Amino acid sequence: MVKITEPGIFGELNEKGYHSSQGDQEDADILRREKMTEQLKKDMADRRAVKKDMEEEKIYSKEEVTEIVENQLALKKITIVTGGAGRIGSHLIKALNDQGEEDILLVDDLSDPSKLHNINTLKFQDYADKSKFMELLGFLAENKMVECIYHLGAESSRSCKDGKYLMENNYQYTCNIIDICSMNDIPLVFASSATVYGQSTSFDDTSDDYTPESYYALSKLQTDRYSRKFMENKDNTIIGLRYFNVSPLLWMIEQYDWKGEISLFKGSKEIKRDFIPIEDAVRMTINAMKAGRSGIFNVGTGKAKSFYHMAADVAERDGSSDESCIKYIPMPEDVAEGYQKFTQANMDNALR
Repeated sequence: MVKITEPGIFGELNEKGYHSSQGDQEDADILRREKMTEQLKKDMADRRAVKKDMEEEKIYSKEEVTEIVENQLALKKITIVTGGAGRIGSHLIKALNDQGEEDILLVDDLSDPSKLHNINTLKFQDYADKSKFMELLGFLAENKMVECIYHLGAESSRSCKDGKYLMENNYQYTCNIIDICSMNDIPLVFASSATVYGQSTSFDDTSDDYTPESYYALSKLQTDRYSRKFMENKDNTIIGLRYFNVSPLLWMIEQYDWKGEISLFKGSKEIKRDFIPIEDAVRMTINAMKAGRSGIFNVGTGKAKSFYHMAADVAERDGSSDESCIKYIPMPEDVAEGYQKFTQANMDNALR
C-alpha cells in the first residue's frame, strides 16, 4: 500500500495522489517487476523448449557415449597389437585367432602394399593407422576398453641411420605407451631386441649395462632402461622382450624356391646367431603376457648356429648340396658397421 504524504514535506502531490518524487519511484518499481515477470516467463518457455529438444534429440554424457559405443560395436575389452601387419605381429594375431580371440585392434602403417599378404587371412575387429593411434589409445585407456597391448611396431631396417627418427619412432613412442599403460593398469608387452647387447659375449637380460652400436639398438636399450622404473610398481605389468633372430628360415626357403639358391654374406660359416622359430617366439610372447611378470626377458633358444648351417638345412630338404645352393655376397659397409658376429641368449631368466 502506498503511503500519501502531506504536501510541503517532500513536494507537491502528483495527479495520482502520490507525492511526486515517491510516486515516480513506485511507478519505476512496478515497471521493473513487470519486466522481470515477463523475462521469467520467457526463461521458463525457453527451458521448456530446451527440455523438449533434449528429449527429442537426446544430449548424452561422456559416460553414456562410452556405453553406447561398447554396446553398438559389441566391444568387449580389446587386445591391441601394434606392428600387427609385420612378421611377428601378424603371426601373433594368427595365434590369438587360433585361441578364439578376435576382439583385436590391429595398428600399423599399411602404406607398404606387401603387408597385405600378412593380414588378409587374419580376423581382427578394427584397424588404426600408426599416426592416429596415440590419440585413440588415450580414449580407449581412459574408458577402460583395453585388455592388453602387444607393442611390436618399430622401425627395424638396418639401412635406417637417422638417429632422430629412430629415437622418436622407437624410443619416445614406446615410452608414451608405457606411460599410458602404467597410469591405466593396462598389461603391456613391448618388443626389445638382442641388438642391445652389441659385441658383448654376455647376454644377461637382467642388465642394461651394454654398448649399443647402432641408433636402432640405442633406441631399444633406452626403452628398456626407461621401462624398468615402472616395473617396480607391483600394480603394473610391463614386459620387455629381447628378441634374438626370429628364424630367417622362411626367407631362406623363399629364396631357394624362387631362385634355386640362397644368398649369404661372406664369412657366414663363422657368423653365429641364436635363431628361434617364429612359432616359438610368438608362443613365448603370449606366455609372457599370461604370466603377468614384469621385467626384461630374452626370447631365444640358448643355442647359437651359423647362417651357413641354416641354409644347409634348407638345401637338404631336396637333397641338394649345401655348397651348390649357396651364393656368397660381400657384406655392405653400412651393414658391417656394428654387425653382431655372435649372439646366444642367456635363458636362465626367460619366460618359456
